[in-house]
Amino acid sequence: MKNTMLTLFALLFAPALLLADAGILIPRDKAQPDPAVLSLEEMEITVRIDNGDARVFVRQIFANHTDHIEEGNYIFALPSQATVSDFAVWDGPTRIPAVVLERKRAEDIYTQLKQQAIDPGLLQMGERGSEEAKRGSVFSARIVPIQPRGTKRLEIEYHQSIPVANLKSYFAIPLRTDAYSSQVARHLRINFELHSEHATSNFQASAKAFPLRLDENTPYSVKGHFA
Repeated sequence: MKNTMLTLFALLFAPALLLADAGILIPRDKAQPDPAVLSLEEMEITVRIDNGDARVFVRQIFANHTDHIEEGNYIFALPSQATVSDFAVWDGPTRIPAVVLERKRAEDIYTQLKQQAIDPGLLQMGERGSEEAKRGSVFSARIVPIQPRGTKRLEIEYHQSIPVANLKSYFAIPLRTDAYSSQVARHLRINFELHSEHATSNFQASAKAFPLRLDENTPYSVKGHFA
């Protein structure tokens, strides 16, 4: 029985391939990401899985390559059962927390604040269509202003409970968006932590394309990173 429990929890908390989240910033007059206008310079993802509860923190820095103020539509696809716990836009050294609102109300407030030249920092909740909505939700935010030749830092955090099926549990963060063209990050770092009150055994990071370097590997805690 002891060996069965060890195997069960090793499977239960073993992570799937870790990739970067699909948070994209689309210029206001475009239908797809355009790196010639707004490029993703840096992305850092920190994943902490604690006894079946996943906490994911994503930090992204986008650069404006034009000589005028840009406005972007930030779109972030959430997995099923995930809940946004924090979102913030940085204006230089100042962190501006966002307010999560229903889409109609967010649009009205956004219009009013934009006329006053104030960065709204509003996160809108929407859907991706009937079939996609079954798998997850989409959160979007209007990001303005993005200064000429400047950068804009965005941060989002969400929590997700990892379900168990047939003594196995899978956790994944998609790299490629399903509705938009691919977006390339100039610099990418992934930090991973796994904590369990039940001892695990034979933890392996088997990915070849995105090898996870293990910094700590004990029966109750695993830490690693990819860059």
